[in-house]
Amino acid sequence: MKKIYLARHATTHHAKKEQQDRDRPLTTKGRNEASWLGQKIKDISPSIIISSSAVRAMETSEIIQEALGSDIELKLIPELYLAPPQIIHSELTEIDDQHKTILLVGHNPGLSQFLFDISGPNSDRAALQRVYGGLPPAGFGVLDSTITKWAGLTKANTGLEKIYYPGE
Repeated sequence: MKKIYLARHATTHHAKKEQQDRDRPLTTKGRNEASWLGQKIKDISPSIIISSSAVRAMETSEIIQEALGSDIELKLIPELYLAPPQIIHSELTEIDDQHKTILLVGHNPGLSQFLFDISGPNSDRAALQRVYGGLPPAGFGVLDSTITKWAGLTKANTGLEKIYYPGE
């Protein structure tokens, strides 16, 4: 069994003139949201955090890592920046099989679409309904899969358990 936590980065500043989208940092509200995320998943203890290398995703991941403990591995993957669902799936299937529970921090719209695409027939219908509008900043979904090897991740063996919005 594998457990996947998919979180959208927390709230960011709007891009300043001449600033690249990839370089936008978290706001104070975003830092608080990232702390909430860390506390919310503290008991789950993923063995690895996989994150987009965009500043906002990286900052979100670092705050979560701090809440979980510095021994949690953080892997930054540039390809996850604004990644479509296919890239997210590809990155997940390449995870070392020793990891049973992971956290992936990324971006919409790809993250929300991936949740739809991978959520099989055993998914919680109320959770699926909550994804329709897209994950808000710092929102996250919990996927449960019957696989033993990440390479076998499919819709048939994966279900969406729950969606959380910040503050819940």
